[in-house]
Amino acid sequence: MADYRDLMTRFRRAYGSADPEALAEVLAPEFEWHMHWFPNEQPEPTGKVLRGIEEVVTELQWRKMNWTELRYADLKERFAPDLVTQTFRISGLDQGHRFEVDAVDLYDIADDRILTKSTYWKQPGASAR
Repeated sequence: MADYRDLMTRFRRAYGSADPEALAEVLAPEFEWHMHWFPNEQPEPTGKVLRGIEEVVTELQWRKMNWTELRYADLKERFAPDLVTQTFRISGLDQGHRFEVDAVDLYDIADDRILTKSTYWKQPGASAR
């Protein structure tokens, strides 16, 4: 069974700091993030897709400016060959609007780097971006 604990620990640190250099160490050059939402002016059935480190950093910086009181809870990771499944609860304020969601992230792994991140949110209460 594959064990990507170190990769995911490094990814969480890079993600949390929005550090492009650290992200480049864990993300594949062709990385894509398939998000749980899409902009109203560009509805896509698959959600918004971010491509490459620059777009990821832009999104993470936007979140730092607009999401407050952010909390993660109940993080669980499961490992399989070429795949990490991550479940957790996230809550906070999005531009002053409270949100709390249960999330599932699927990470495709190739050559010891994250190739894709696919995010799914179950929103039992208030909506969030």
